[in-house]
Amino acid sequence: MITFERQVIDKTVEKLIKGEDYREEVVNAINASFFDFAITFFKKIVEAKLESKEISLEWYKQNFINNNKLDPAERAIYAGMNKKTITNIYGRATKDIVLDVAKSNFAYLSNLIDELKQDSTDKIGISIKLTYRDVYVELNLAESLLVINALATKKAAIRGGAWSSIGKKVEKPLVTKLCQICGVPKDYMDDSIFKKNGELDYDREVDYKLYDMDHNYIRVEVKLMGRGNPESADVIYARDTKFFIADTLSEQNKRQFESNNIPYLEMKGNDKVIECFEKILTELNIPHNKKNLKEN
Repeated sequence: MITFERQVIDKTVEKLIKGEDYREEVVNAINASFFDFAITFFKKIVEAKLESKEISLEWYKQNFINNNKLDPAERAIYAGMNKKTITNIYGRATKDIVLDVAKSNFAYLSNLIDELKQDSTDKIGISIKLTYRDVYVELNLAESLLVINALATKKAAIRGGAWSSIGKKVEKPLVTKLCQICGVPKDYMDDSIFKKNGELDYDREVDYKLYDMDHNYIRVEVKLMGRGNPESADVIYARDTKFFIADTLSEQNKRQFESNNIPYLEMKGNDKVIECFEKILTELNIPHNKKNLKEN
């Protein structure tokens, strides 16, 4: 799964506050992570191909599927299957299950490629040529298809992981930055993990808590979703949300917030994000420094 560097998170927060689309930052991070994987994978292929005396796909199987030095999730990717998909199919992804799926999927792909070669009337030829440190190898049709499939599987895994995690990575820094710009005192900001009574009794997950002048807490929810996503409406009831921040909201979402008297901040296309945020702080009686707002 992709890991977002501090720089990507900061750029995403900056774009959101300016009312700009943040997705370019995520796409750039996805591509950078994928290219890094691809180059490393190609290097491993060259080394494995040169050191192996096996014919056909046996060298690939031994170096990328049956290689105990590799992480099971990595071996699954090389076999054209990602760990999340395995979890969705089997309900879990233990080491044994991941390895069994990797081996069976590799066998399936190998048989499928053999059938394609036999049934092809056009006799299309595909080959990948790789050079590394003045060493040259060429992969045949079957080998090339396996490599292409592994790359496609990895790109899908990176993409899925990126979009599911970017919101979680940005939520707290975004609210913190907005509060800092508007001069909210630190004592009225809380981005910690919230508990109820007892060590093991946790509150429902909430992105952020702000406190009003009487020190009553206000649950803040942040969602970086596309227009019309119903999750925004549901969270009002599930988490007792008192303040909602979103990248984009549908008209139906807005009407639902308004009917429940819940202030919301839509960021995309909004060139007055800071002013809108400050207005909601005033409405919720959350202390802030207007002078600091003007300076920022």
